[in-house]
Amino acid sequence: MIGAVPVVNQGWEPRLPKSTFLVLGAAACLGSVLVPALSGEPPNSSAPKKVVIRFPEKPSNSNVETESPQEPKPKSDVKLTDVGRASAVPVPGKQDTAGPIHVATEEERNQKIAVDWKNPSVVFFITGKQYGYMEPCGCTGLENQKGGLNRRDSLLSTIRQRGWNVVPIDGGNQVRRRGAQSEIKYDWTANALNTMGYQATTFGEDDLQLSVGSLLLSMAEANGNGGLFVSANVSVEPSFDMKFKTFVVNGKKIGVTGVLGDESAKKVENKDISITTSVVALKKVMEDLKREKCDYLILIAQASLEESRVYAQQVPGFSLLITSGGYGEPTYRPELVEGTQTQMVQMGIKGMYVGLFGLFDDPSQPFRYQRIALSSQFPDSPRITELFGKYQDQLKTVSYEGLGLRPLSHPTSREFVGSEKCGECHTTAFDIWKNTPHAHATDSIVEPPERTMARHFDPECLSCHVTGWNPQKFHPYRTGYESLEATPMMVANGCENCHGPGAKHVAAEQGDFEASPQLMESLRNEMKLPLDQARDKCLECHDIDNSPDFHKDNAFEEYWEKVKHYGKD
Repeated sequence: MIGAVPVVNQGWEPRLPKSTFLVLGAAACLGSVLVPALSGEPPNSSAPKKVVIRFPEKPSNSNVETESPQEPKPKSDVKLTDVGRASAVPVPGKQDTAGPIHVATEEERNQKIAVDWKNPSVVFFITGKQYGYMEPCGCTGLENQKGGLNRRDSLLSTIRQRGWNVVPIDGGNQVRRRGAQSEIKYDWTANALNTMGYQATTFGEDDLQLSVGSLLLSMAEANGNGGLFVSANVSVEPSFDMKFKTFVVNGKKIGVTGVLGDESAKKVENKDISITTSVVALKKVMEDLKREKCDYLILIAQASLEESRVYAQQVPGFSLLITSGGYGEPTYRPELVEGTQTQMVQMGIKGMYVGLFGLFDDPSQPFRYQRIALSSQFPDSPRITELFGKYQDQLKTVSYEGLGLRPLSHPTSREFVGSEKCGECHTTAFDIWKNTPHAHATDSIVEPPERTMARHFDPECLSCHVTGWNPQKFHPYRTGYESLEATPMMVANGCENCHGPGAKHVAAEQGDFEASPQLMESLRNEMKLPLDQARDKCLECHDIDNSPDFHKDNAFEEYWEKVKHYGKD
């Protein structure tokens, strides 16, 4: 088993100065925010409280070969916001008819895995750029979505059962934003990588926005396999830094290092992290690796395709280069970097793909490669499901306050009142709304139809499944949803998520204060959402992952017909 691979040299000295313990101690003082319960107990299985909604029941509503390496063109009509939700941005005169890459195709749900691989000496199991997606959200049906640590572990176990020498390597960039939830997520991801027997990973630019304390905790907990995090040019804490790692698999000595590209390094705003020039650092590490007399050298590059090619050309000697560069889907075949003997493979995005790179003792075909989509073809791994349950339990225990989520004023400075109040006057619109999935949005995360683990303590789920949260920045607004018990009127994705908070409008209409005709008209106008602006509002939640069908031609017009409503009766 790969877990028994002997570590020959890790490129570090395990000295722990007093300052290190002070950093770890300070991080540990945050309690359950950073340190998950590792007792091995299964997640809390008690049935969550069902949302009480006074509405009707929810309506029934391979191995591909190409002639040469491919670089998929960037989707010019899709952007990533500052917090990571994918939002479609219309481009005049352009329609994307190919369909989003995020949706699993029929072929991707029926892949044949390495069927013609005869006795590989080593198989590298390559993943990366999880970008916060520990699992697919499930909003559009898990059968349609790709990715997830659950599926990854199942595929890895299947490959290992063939008796092959499997070496899992991850390309890094596990999170997509800052904050306590990301630090918790990073720690559980490192826990999962260690559980799955990963041999190495590196740091992405988003990982390095986290606190040094949380990074050190994750690094310390992942030391069970001889250390996990390698980087030639990133220093989190000198006594913990590991410039490279070597280990022996099936008689082959493998050397691995990582690097953060100079362009990515410019985006890191963490002053506690030290980052040196990438090529200079790699040349120094290559000298060390040569002294180790490795049979096979691997570079994990958190860098663009252009930077990655420069590394292979200016620091010769790497046999395999794993890059975070590229545009979405990884290519079907590795790229032989010009002027080198280095094969370069891409990670893809959001942990949706695995690359199998097999070494063979056959001079005529020394390696083979297959890109595999992590589709619903692969069942959930029980041990990673248990881990994910502990992650959700920790979010519940830590609570909003522990996550640093204090309710903020809405940008309009208005307050929420709840959909039922809206329905007292807008009866027809309310009747239409309560027969749509929006009225059952909270119920779908309290008792999910798939993967039945409750998620109504997870801000990244709550933000689009309740009323009164910012869907892009995952935080609550004042007078918005707090909990099932405290704010039952804010259950579901209600009227005010689109039309804005309406408490003052309702108070004026009810005569709770004296309002002039001009003020009444102004308050009414504030609540109006013009149809030509509605699509952008929808896209705050109906992103490319959660609602891929929403991004097809004329999709908004079709969806609008199902929920169409206008003003007061």
